[in-house]
Amino acid sequence: MKSKPIKNLLIATSLLAAFFMAGCAPVTVSSIPSDASLYYKSSDKLAGSTPAKVMLYANAREVVVRKDGYFSKTVLLSTVGPKEIEVELKRRERVLLLSEPSGAELFIEGQDKKVGRTPYLIDYDKPYRTFDVRSIGYVNQTYTLPEDPEGNLVVRLEREASVIVTSKPKNVEIYGKDGQRLGVTPFAVPAVKNNVIELRKEGYYVLEVSVGPETESPFVVELERQPIIIVYSEPEDAVIVHRGVTLGKTPFRQLVKEDMDVEVSVDRYYSKHITIAPDSPRQVTVKLDPKPYITVKSNPEGGELYRSGGVELIGKMPVEILVEKAASLEVHKPGYDIKQFMLSPDSTREVTVPLVQSLASLEKTILIDSKPSGALVYRPGGAELIGKTPLEQRVRSERTFELQLKGFKTKIVTVAPDSAKNIIFALAKDESAGNVTISDPLLNTPSSF
Repeated sequence: MKSKPIKNLLIATSLLAAFFMAGCAPVTVSSIPSDASLYYKSSDKLAGSTPAKVMLYANAREVVVRKDGYFSKTVLLSTVGPKEIEVELKRRERVLLLSEPSGAELFIEGQDKKVGRTPYLIDYDKPYRTFDVRSIGYVNQTYTLPEDPEGNLVVRLEREASVIVTSKPKNVEIYGKDGQRLGVTPFAVPAVKNNVIELRKEGYYVLEVSVGPETESPFVVELERQPIIIVYSEPEDAVIVHRGVTLGKTPFRQLVKEDMDVEVSVDRYYSKHITIAPDSPRQVTVKLDPKPYITVKSNPEGGELYRSGGVELIGKMPVEILVEKAASLEVHKPGYDIKQFMLSPDSTREVTVPLVQSLASLEKTILIDSKPSGALVYRPGGAELIGKTPLEQRVRSERTFELQLKGFKTKIVTVAPDSAKNIIFALAKDESAGNVTISDPLLNTPSSF
């Protein structure tokens, strides 16, 4: 009777030992580079340095391989897995701190000092390890960097129970359904059902929108601009007049709710009337035509400009006049002939009028004398006696005279308006026989006896 219980105990002990031996297995963990620290992940207890042998009893187990300057790596060990595992660690040259959503602002914990935005390159050489992570429409979160990251770090932010309303353009006023002003964009609006807000900004149409729990934050709202028309002109600084009232100068901005007739004008240009309407282009350019101003000069300078007939004096030249139709004009200057001419709007913008000196202005009194004096002065040929030297003569152009004096040779002389006022002609003695010279009126030639 006693042998049977003993036999059963031996069988049970054998089975337990067999089960124990089957569930216990060593796994060797090595690393590249070697001499990394091996920790049990559940307890963060050091298991050894690689290569290290880990004993597994029935269940799988996670271990963490760590080495300074490298990313850590978690490895799952199992009794049914490989008995030798090699872990290759990646050098930790850069670690990025990411966020969901991206673009969150990072502040040093407890300070209002912004260090950057996600994705942000972490510098493990810096002393601070904890950041405040902020993003509009999300709950602020404090995040501490792990000492041994296994890769890039990700902070997942939670949505706030509100929606941040932003706008184009900026600084739009927000009003509630009751007409109460809530704030200016960007602004956090409660994300509740049937929340209707109104956005207003001068120069834009009022816009009504609904904001609820399903609205994505930030919620961007774009307002439609009211019909503001900008009037430009060529040349610039033209005056804008509407119904006799001066509104301003170009470039001119105007909110146009209905058609407007305006006059665009600038000095020395013809005015233009235009109509601007709500559906006009945003920018309207008005090109003004220059008035035909013409500058009139005279050659020589100093002439006076008259209208035809010489009654109305316009001015002393150079003078500028407006020629809007064909005009007959004349130039006066003492000592010069009156010069008549025509101008039209198509004439060149600068006209020079040449003047001709009058004959009367060329007349000059010249004193003709001889040495010795007392010579008879004849027209050429000796047919007509004019007088005796000294003799004054009015000269308008070149004139030729013949001087005769008994005992002297006849002398032919010429004077002109540009000659000296007093001219003395020296006579040469006549050494021929008889030394007598007379004038033969019939032959118009001198004769000697």
